Amino acid sequence: MRQNVEHNNNESEEDISFLTTIEVAELLRVHQRTVQRWISSNNLKATKVGPRIWRIRQKDLDEFLQINNSRKQAEEDINSNGNRNT
Repeated sequence: MRQNVEHNNNESEEDISFLTTIEVAELLRVHQRTVQRWISSNNLKATKVGPRIWRIRQKDLDEFLQINNSRKQAEEDINSNGNRNT
């Protein structure tokens, strides 16, 4: 007899939704190869599902964007403080 098992994980659907490298590239308006470089340099977490096929969790993409946005803001702050003509 087969039973229906209900998975009661704390993860929402957003946490377990996966994106392809092409989808991430289109969202961020970068080339797919750029996304692949982020993955190979361990800047963007991804799961390998085939010989050359990667999937990125929405949660991991959000974290990547948050970290890089903070980094970009810090660099802009440093540049604006260092380049003042006063």
